[in-house]
Amino acid sequence: FPDTPLFRPAQAVAQAVAQATAAPALPPPAVATKAALAWSGGAGAEVDPVSLAAIQSFMQAGDLAGAADPVRDGIEGLLASVPCARLQTVFDPATGGLELRGHLPEAGLREPVLVALEAQLGGAIPVTDDLRILPRPQCGALAGIAAVGLPQSEAQERNPRVMGEGAFARVYEFAEGDQLRFELQGPDYPAFFYIDYFDAQGMVLHLQPNEYVPLGAVGVKEVLQIGAAGAAGPSLDIRVAPPFGQEIMVAFAASEPLYEGLRPISEPAEPYLAALKGAVAAARARDPGFKGEWVYFFVETRAR
Repeated sequence: FPDTPLFRPAQAVAQAVAQATAAPALPPPAVATKAALAWSGGAGAEVDPVSLAAIQSFMQAGDLAGAADPVRDGIEGLLASVPCARLQTVFDPATGGLELRGHLPEAGLREPVLVALEAQLGGAIPVTDDLRILPRPQCGALAGIAAVGLPQSEAQERNPRVMGEGAFARVYEFAEGDQLRFELQGPDYPAFFYIDYFDAQGMVLHLQPNEYVPLGAVGVKEVLQIGAAGAAGPSLDIRVAPPFGQEIMVAFAASEPLYEGLRPISEPAEPYLAALKGAVAAARARDPGFKGEWVYFFVETRAR
């Protein structure tokens, strides 16, 4: 995977705050009334110009011919400035607040990132977070996964109130001795699923396909059970054991098989992702109508 520089909170966040405080102090334009009617933040809250610009950028993205673009650009830049992280903001007009979602490589980065984001938004928009910690090498593995050449499965581009990189689809929590079980839904086309578990040691465990579980086609939006309980066919029975922590499970969907034969049931993640990238490129060369996508899930394991 590409080398990831260590994040230096003091320097990086200071730069982010400097950029945030430079947000345009826009006088309330006529359209502010329209934006305010759609926003139900605290009735007694004083909406400062920076917050007003941020509210407009979420409520009417694309309608304000550049007026709100510096605010959105500043937020996007801040979210992208934290190495080995995937951060996403979701604006909720019902509460007038912004939630920061995703994961960071270390807990010490949470507070400086929130401070920088609050400076970017002004004082009228409360900021909360639902952040997880995903340490290296898993957070670095996501760069290799994204580089495979398939789009991440998400609907974010249709929602102007969501900004930042796509984060995990959901969180699975398991205790020691629990069986690893996941549920997936196929895309809107028949697909083949490659399901991989990336652990804290930089290895990948192939849940499907492998020598016990064959590669099979999944129907349009068909639900697929991964794990012995509820599975329609053969499945691995994997139990949670030490070391515990945060890991990720990734599902790659493709409209045609990506390679023949089987890979070792467990192998280093880096060469596997390089091979998968080549397989995707070859599939596109063979078939211009090739489709594919990927999604990942956050997995937390703990002692019982």
